Formats: sequence, structure tokens, C-alpha cells
Amino acid sequence: MRRFISPTRALVLIAVLLTSGTLLLLQLYPETGWVGVVALGLLAMVAAREAHRRVELQRVAERNTAELEAILESIPGMVVVGDAHGIKRANTRALELQGLSRPADALLGTFLEVVQRLGLRDATSGEPLKPEESPFLRALQGEAMTRELLVPGPPGAEARYLRTDAAPVSLEGDIIGAVCISTDITEQKLHEREEHFLTQVGTLLASTLDDEQALKSAAELVTCSLADCCIVDLVEEDGRVRRLAVVHREPSKARLADFLRQVPLDRRRPYLLGNVMRTRRPELLSEVPQGFLESVAQSEQHLQALRELNPRSLVFVPLVAHGRFLGAIALVSSHPRRRYGDNELRLGEELAYRASLAIAHARLYRAAREATRARDDVLGVVAHDLRNPLNSIVLSAQALLRQQSHAGESRAQAPLNSILSSARRMDRLIQDLLNVARMESGQLAVEVHPEPTAPILQEALEAARPLASELQLSLEVPEVLPWVRADRERLLQVFSNLLGNALKFTPRGGQVTLGARVEGEVVRFWVRDTGPGIAPEAREHLFDRFWQARRGDRRGAGLGLSIAKGLVEAHAGHIWVESELGRGSTFFFTVPVAPPDPSHVGPV
Repeated sequence: MRRFISPTRALVLIAVLLTSGTLLLLQLYPETGWVGVVALGLLAMVAAREAHRRVELQRVAERNTAELEAILESIPGMVVVGDAHGIKRANTRALELQGLSRPADALLGTFLEVVQRLGLRDATSGEPLKPEESPFLRALQGEAMTRELLVPGPPGAEARYLRTDAAPVSLEGDIIGAVCISTDITEQKLHEREEHFLTQVGTLLASTLDDEQALKSAAELVTCSLADCCIVDLVEEDGRVRRLAVVHREPSKARLADFLRQVPLDRRRPYLLGNVMRTRRPELLSEVPQGFLESVAQSEQHLQALRELNPRSLVFVPLVAHGRFLGAIALVSSHPRRRYGDNELRLGEELAYRASLAIAHARLYRAAREATRARDDVLGVVAHDLRNPLNSIVLSAQALLRQQSHAGESRAQAPLNSILSSARRMDRLIQDLLNVARMESGQLAVEVHPEPTAPILQEALEAARPLASELQLSLEVPEVLPWVRADRERLLQVFSNLLGNALKFTPRGGQVTLGARVEGEVVRFWVRDTGPGIAPEAREHLFDRFWQARRGDRRGAGLGLSIAKGLVEAHAGHIWVESELGRGSTFFFTVPVAPPDPSHVGPV
């Protein structure tokens, strides 16, 4: 900063000069007298006042400069101010971006020189920034703009992303310069990149239940953005370890990747993923230490392959789901400027978490499919091999009953009736199991035709009367009901299941009512009982397969309501229950109304 004389010193100097000048004037020109002295004094006062004004103006200028510097330094971003001749000012953050320190003269020069020195690139394309695309130069032309820029870091360091806002500076209608404020958005861009990557991986893993193919595709995705090579080892369900995939970014390395996938490994000796497979903990090697490849190579040929792979930085993450160890993934960086750190380790763990869940879900799905297949096989045996002898029992019991009835012997009829009733219950249970299997496999046949409603209700009611000897069974319907689009036999089965359920749980002397009414384009049916009612917590499970309100209840297998629900939904209807404890329950379901003239409508 330039040094200026203080006002006090200036006045003292002027006083000394005035005194000396007065004495010299009187000696040289005594005839002027005191008039000259007074004039000289006035001139000296004017000079002193001007000197004082100049000093004050300089002080104001220095303060304004200091305030401008303070304002620039207080701005969180990187600030650059300049004109067509180059950059004039920059705050400390902008200097640090270039590896410079004060004074700001280090920044003097054209903006294009700074662009070239920093190697600025477009953040989206990664291409070098063109002069005509420079926000600073565009601002000098009067155009305010915002642009995201990429600043490559030195070797071993991450690139930095900047969001640059540039605006022209005008004075009296003329553009005299431009100002650029840049904000470091590196963390934001990395977060966006990670979220995009994880979203892609999640979508890919969720798109199929073939876990092995999904993992191979995920490994290919990893090599597009996160690694030069990705290795996946899986632990089979029998405990064996299998190398599932080795994917390299460069197509020219396909032979190397294939060799590393097929090379036989002695798992008892150290190998690349051996430590994470043993500890089951994530591991980060920001820089591969000297001698590491030799320590994990199992043969000279294997060592040559690892050297060709040239890992410079490594991330190992375990695959664990629900406490079960499923394998491990290795991320390999061979590029000298891609050095893994905590961010890559965290991203690898997120990748492993999603992959682990995909593997676990796929294995559970396979297990469920195998269990379903085994169940269907058992049901096939039941349907074919058990029903034949069961039919023989029913026919034999019926024949014996007829013989006993003709012979007038009533003592043996009760045991025979019990045998016949049990056999029929067994046959009904077998039929229910087969229906459940058909519903789960989507093979439950429902052939819908226009059907008259009233005869179906009457038939359902008459079929239930033998079971209602100690109950009141009634029908509650209007005089006229439209036809419905239904499979007659399947609809009767729904009524049978609902009525049987109501009769089973209604105490002696109670009442069960079957009813129907039209509601727009559907007919609503209901079965109402005066039983004990259903607790609220039990209602949400009523239509679940094999669910029973009372465990150990041997009056059914818990399939009737589930089958009724499947049959109603196959008719494009809806089923639900309303109940109040102590006052009974009502099961409702709907079936679509048939066209007005059923005589002209065939099967649908």
C-alpha cells in the first residue's frame, strides 16, 4: 500500500515553508510589506486545504478497496472480476483453485489463459471448454448465464465440479466488465452420480429373478462407471465357492477376464478375494502395495494375468443378506487417476447390499417354486391314488347301507353313515386342496354364462338344509332379480362354502340368512348369521389360506373362505365381511349383472 503524509505533518510543513517564504520575501522585496505576506499566507492556506482533501480522498479510496476485498472474501464461492483485457480481481478461493496465492496479480491475463491453465471442461460431456462457450466471455458480450464446469484434478486427486454464474457489469449503459461466481458442487455431483448408479443397479437386479444373470449384468454396469474390472464370487448353498463373473471395461481384455474366471483356485491359499471371503468384512486398498500381486498369485501363469490386470486400487465388499454370507465382490481400478477412497467403499457396500437382497430373494423364490412343485406332485398323487380307494369306500358304504335298510337291520347303519360322512369330508378336502393349487397356478377354470339368479339361490339354500336341522335357515330376496354372469357350479360352491361356514359357527337356535339385491351393474349376495362374531384382528386373515381363528379347530382346513375369494374374484367380483362381536357376521360378495336379453348371449 502507498504511504501518504498525514494532515498534521502537512500543515507543519506548510507553516515552515510559509515562515521561510515570508522572511525571504521581505528580504528580497521589502517594498511589498505585509501585503505580500498576507497574499502568500492565503496561497499557503489554499494549498494546505487541497493537500488535506487529496489525503482524505486517498483514504476513502483505500477503504473502498479494502471493503471490496472483504466483500469478495466473504462470498462463499470463487469470485473472478475482469474486463476484455483480462482478470482484474479474484478472491482467495479462486486463487486456491489454480494453486496460487496472493498477490492477485498472479491472475492477471486473459480469461482464456486461465481456461487453458486449469483445463476447464464441460461437466456434462467432459469435452474441453470452447472459447465461445466461456461464461466469462459470454458475460462480456452482455449475456448472463449459468454453466456447470469440470476442473480436472492433479494425478491421484478427484476432479472438481463448479457451477458458474456469470453476469455483465454495466455503467451508464456500457458493459465495462464481467463477474463470475463459481460454487463447488463436487459433493452434489458425486451424490447424483452415485444415486443414478444405484438406481440403475436396483432396477437391473429387480428386473429378473435369475440372480446369476442379474449379477453378471450388474458387474457390466459397474465397469461402465465405477471400476475397470469387477469380480464376483458366490458361495453355493452347499458351501462351495464359485467364481460367477469377471467383467472388464475394455473389450480387448475379454481373454484376460475369461482366464481369471476359469482359473482354478486353491481356496486354502491366499487369493485376490480370499481375505474378504475369510473375514466377511469390507476392505479398501487405496493403493496396491508392492508385492501384493505376488502374495495372492497361485501360479506363474496366474501372476502374469494379475500383472496384466494391473490393479492400482481395490475395494472388496462381502455379500450378506439376513445374516447369511453369500459371496463377495471386488472392484478393480487400473487407472492411475482413479484411486478409491471412502466414497467408493461406501458405494461398493451399497452395491453389495442390493445384490445380496437380489440373491436372497431369487433363492427364496426358487425354493418356493420347488416347494410348490413338490406340493403339486403330492396333490397329483392325492387326486389320483387316494381318491380311487376313497370312492371305493363311499360306494361300499352306500351298498351296505342299502342292504341293511332292506334287511331291516338298523344297528349297523349308524357306523356306516359315519364312514360315509367321513369319506365325503375327505373327498371335499381333497377337492379344496386341488382348487387351491389350481388358483395359485392360474388354472382354476371359470366358464361364465348368463344364469338366472333365483334358481341358483334356491338350489344353494336346499343344499344347506340338511346341515341346518337345529337352526333357522331363510331366504331374503326381492321378487325379481336379474340374471348374472356366472359359472353356475362355481357360484354354488361359493354359497356352499359361505353357508357351511355360517352354519358351523352359529349356535343351536340361531339363524342363517341367504340374501341378494341389485346394486347398479352388480348383484350383491350375502350370508348373515347370528353367531359369536369375528374379532377385528382376525378379519384381515379370514381369507388367507389355511388360516383358522382357533388353532386346532378340526372342523375344517381353513380353505373354504380362501377358495370362495378366489372364485368370486374369478367372476370379476369382490368379497368382504362385516361383523360385530356377540351379534354375528355377514359375508358379502358381488357378481356382474348379465346383459338384458340372455337368450341372445352365448358363453363369455
